[in-house]
Amino acid sequence: MRGDELLEEGFAFETVAFSVERAFQKAKLGAAGIDAGRYGDLADPTFLGHGALKAMHESGISLLGQVHMTQRFRLHRAVRLDEPLTVAGQVTRIEAVPRGRRVRCRFSYRDREGREVCETERSGLRPDPARKRGPAGGGGSAPVEEEGFQQVAEHRLTPEGVAAYSDDSMNAIHNDPEVAARYGFRAPIAAGLMGIHYYIAALADTGIPERLDLAIRFLRPMFWDDRLSLRRRGSRMRLVNPEGKPVSEAEFSLR
Repeated sequence: MRGDELLEEGFAFETVAFSVERAFQKAKLGAAGIDAGRYGDLADPTFLGHGALKAMHESGISLLGQVHMTQRFRLHRAVRLDEPLTVAGQVTRIEAVPRGRRVRCRFSYRDREGREVCETERSGLRPDPARKRGPAGGGGSAPVEEEGFQQVAEHRLTPEGVAAYSDDSMNAIHNDPEVAARYGFRAPIAAGLMGIHYYIAALADTGIPERLDLAIRFLRPMFWDDRLSLRRRGSRMRLVNPEGKPVSEAEFSLR
């Protein structure tokens, strides 16, 4: 993958300017089946993850075929739509896994006054197509089904919506069946960030929280034609696929 020779522990990405534009949020949330009007003038914090992707892309790191494994947001305050931010990040750890390399990164988002408004951490699989496909390993073994999780929402993915969400062409695994097949998937898979919007929607009945610590593990692919059930128990949530298996799980705190 292009840029692999650059990736080593301590590698610093280009610092980039970034904002969550109103039209961008409306279009992307619409692709996920969510009404952007529910958030008013505030940004869905999920979109801050796109700032990290921008920093990686502008540093010469190809995202083609990369599989999102874990994501964490530590939101210190709500971010306004169109608010100018800078995004700086670096590689914190690289480890070998059965399907390739797992790359962990940390990013800091600062406002015009230099104050950190959010910190994110993410890990992604840089797959080796020559290796047999197996579990990506989103930070541990997949959980067994537990009692007490109640369904709070259902979301239907569509090929059109998944492709529209990832129409920037940085990773065709989300919209090109041939590319998805090359990396061992039966169909294109939805971007991990797309699923996080559903967790935010479940938490934001009265608006975007001012503070949030949200940690997500991606356990299985979300195929672009899946129907997903969002289930919650206390501070834990899961997205469950049609086979009844969790595709991701999240844990959150609003303090």
